[in-house]
Amino acid sequence: MNKNILWFKLAMPLAAAILFAGCGEPDPAAPPEDPAEVPETAAPPADEAEEIVITGNDMMEFDVTEFTVQAGSEVTITFRNIGQMPVEAMGHNLAILTLGTDPIEFANTSQAHPQNDYIDPAKEDQVIAATAILGPGEEETLEFTAPDESGDYPFVCSFPGHTQAGMRGVMIVE
Repeated sequence: MNKNILWFKLAMPLAAAILFAGCGEPDPAAPPEDPAEVPETAAPPADEAEEIVITGNDMMEFDVTEFTVQAGSEVTITFRNIGQMPVEAMGHNLAILTLGTDPIEFANTSQAHPQNDYIDPAKEDQVIAATAILGPGEEETLEFTAPDESGDYPFVCSFPGHTQAGMRGVMIVE
């Protein structure tokens, strides 16, 4: 066997072991080296605003498909279209819907209303908050009070075909 191949076969596992030796999970019983690095585990105070950032892309996907807020809390959601395609072909919005709203049915009727950012005017009572249709690089921030009733509140992009392709999620109110 070639000496170089033998050396490589023996040295690589040793090098990998040395390289990854420090990559394990930290000992939870050990005190943190820097107190500033201690993770915060407590929930935010009830009067503190819940802040969420959600992006939409050219693959018709939200990067966040589920998030939780406290009933009655102030919620701030910043929605960003991080895609590159023109708004006419791949615009996105974010519409938070009321409890019990069928997201597919909502999107199906809304796609006929481009002049209203693809929100069916007859279904506006099913919208808690919604952004305009955003083009690439655009963002909009929504501020609203979470409903008092706990449950799963759907959210969608109602641009034609996007909800049906899977661009939807749920806001869980506890």
